[in-house]
Amino acid sequence: MDTFETGNSGQFSEELRDKLSGILNQQLADTVDLRLQVRQGYWNLRGRYAPELRLLFDGLARELRQFIDLIADRICVFGGCATASVRIAAQRSSLRNYPADALEAHDHVEALLSSYSKYEVGALKATKDIEELRDFQTVGLLLEICNAVEKNLWFLEAYLEAIAVGSTGGRLPRWTSAFEDPRQRSNHFAGPAGVQTPGIGGGGRH
Repeated sequence: MDTFETGNSGQFSEELRDKLSGILNQQLADTVDLRLQVRQGYWNLRGRYAPELRLLFDGLARELRQFIDLIADRICVFGGCATASVRIAAQRSSLRNYPADALEAHDHVEALLSSYSKYEVGALKATKDIEELRDFQTVGLLLEICNAVEKNLWFLEAYLEAIAVGSTGGRLPRWTSAFEDPRQRSNHFAGPAGVQTPGIGGGGRH
């Protein structure tokens, strides 16, 4: 059976490579779909909250682009094939459809809050599944993504609440990314400091 070198100097069998590729390609499809949903929200914003929400949505889209590149890179590292065309992503994505008639700020934020919550559930499951396969470098990457998604859920909830009470301008929190590209750290794809990988499936929103 063929084996493939990985970034942590281990060797993956062809069977294990295929399992990892399947899990990560599912995550890749969800990420591509989520990014397109964020862009759809950006394009169709109306009303007084549009300027603030465009800043938020633009930041989310840029961060998701990072996720896409890193997940695809990881698939290729151990000899898999990253497949995420729009057509394939639409077929594979586990996310709910974005409402085509969403125009008001509240509708867009509520839709993305739902999609991000579903995305987090899938990312946590993928992390747990890959941990069981003992690819801890990929676990580190997915943990970074989960941490960033958790913060983005907080921002979306904060904006939804602010819209509900009529807050504007400086009262809305300014979005910043919580994502740290694991490639920029010396211990490549290690888990975040203070985070224990066992029992990953117990956290997150459902």
